[in-house]
Amino acid sequence: MSEASIKKLRVAVLLDGKPGHEKQTTGILRAMQTMAEVEVLRIQVGRENPLLLLLRTFFLFLPVKGMADPALPAIAGTDLLLGTGSRSHLPLLALKKSYNIPAFTCMNPSWHLRRMFDLCFVPEHDGMAERGNIMLTSGAPNCSINRRQHRTDRGLILLGGIDEKSHRWDSEGICAMVKRIIETESTTSWILSSSPRTPQETVLMLDKLARESHNASFFRYQDTQPGWIEEQYDASSAVWVTADSISMMYEALTAGCKVGILPIEWKRTDSKFKKNEDLLVQKRLVVSFSSWASGNCRWCEDINLNEARRCAERILRKWFPDSLQ
Repeated sequence: MSEASIKKLRVAVLLDGKPGHEKQTTGILRAMQTMAEVEVLRIQVGRENPLLLLLRTFFLFLPVKGMADPALPAIAGTDLLLGTGSRSHLPLLALKKSYNIPAFTCMNPSWHLRRMFDLCFVPEHDGMAERGNIMLTSGAPNCSINRRQHRTDRGLILLGGIDEKSHRWDSEGICAMVKRIIETESTTSWILSSSPRTPQETVLMLDKLARESHNASFFRYQDTQPGWIEEQYDASSAVWVTADSISMMYEALTAGCKVGILPIEWKRTDSKFKKNEDLLVQKRLVVSFSSWASGNCRWCEDINLNEARRCAERILRKWFPDSLQ
């Protein structure tokens, strides 16, 4: 196909201000930009009052087409809509209806909105079947890339934290596992880091552990710059993540790291977090702490996981084949 015949795409991206959600959207967007010429329009969406939500939902179910929602920006000339997070769903669908263009989302929307999307990228641990406009993914799409720069003498340990609904957090037990990894793998230089959910008690214990270890350094998440975690994935051969941190597991796997899971105590054995842990172990994409501690584990090598690219390719090949370079 000649360059003159390749169609440039204009993508409107709806962002809800949540870093985890925006990473999913950005991952797909960046993957699209490697396959097509893409111009991006970024639209911030915030929390809306209940009356506006009700009116917008009512608008969606009206039989009238082509009527613009006055509360949303004009996006004439846009080819497709992309967003992640429940706050973006109604605005995405309102713009889809107003401009008659396809809309895509990186999660499982509410049942009454799901059928209105052209395609929903849903993690397989959510327990849905792939059908119609549901495409299952191995975890959420993300911004990681396997740059094949991993150093065999570098490791990374990432901790989640408290979530009263899903699990019980044991600071002493988790830090004991971290200490055992650091002491056993003594020739590896370990980077330890917290997350927004990590309790202060755990942070202080990690800081003390790192100061007393010759091969460990601790970084509070709030002291790191944007892109820091991706740099650590690039450099680290092995990454340990607490089982509640689903997104970081898949970021590390996509970056090509060997991944181990630090167990936590689940309140429900049928939660999506527990299902995700079981699924990854079953697929042998990760190793459990217990198998590592017993010396009976096989790390997954040469991982080829890039769900952001797979999602982007699905969009382009089905809806915009003339834009592929």
